[in-house]
Amino acid sequence: MRRLHTIVAAAAAMLSVVTPTIAAAQACVSAPEVQAMTIYAVPASVQALELRCADQLTSSGFLAREGRNFAQRYAALQTRNWPQAKSGLLKVLGSGAVGGQVRDNLSLIAALPDQHVRPLVDALLVQELSGRIPLGDCGTAEQLLQTLSTIEPQVAGTLVSQMLTLFGNQPALICPSTRQ
Repeated sequence: MRRLHTIVAAAAAMLSVVTPTIAAAQACVSAPEVQAMTIYAVPASVQALELRCADQLTSSGFLAREGRNFAQRYAALQTRNWPQAKSGLLKVLGSGAVGGQVRDNLSLIAALPDQHVRPLVDALLVQELSGRIPLGDCGTAEQLLQTLSTIEPQVAGTLVSQMLTLFGNQPALICPSTRQ
């Protein structure tokens, strides 16, 4: 069970940053799923940054002044975005990006009630992300969040989805858009 938690944590963290490590997905993740995953992961990302970078950031910086309000804007959208975020997560977990034990337990994960899965995903996101933030990048990460705070969450999610489709989608993780 500990190995399953570790794998789920790694997959969830990767979803929030959607790195090329998960780009081997057999079933592509739709742009709306990437948008939902982005929006869903922001509160955990803020918490992870606060935990990891507490000694690196100033008490007058963005996170200290506005981090909680910023995270709450996104947290208010988590319930609405969860179904698509979960769908994308399950696609990644079912892909070649993760080991056989996860595939064996995928139906169990998919069948768990959302009220049990969401807190697990949230906690694992914070744990995984906080361990992946290089201390030297704390200021840059804070600036990124401050910049995102100036736009609406749906716009931020769309922006991340489109940027990943254009620049970070090798091999294709995100479904190709249908252009006319």
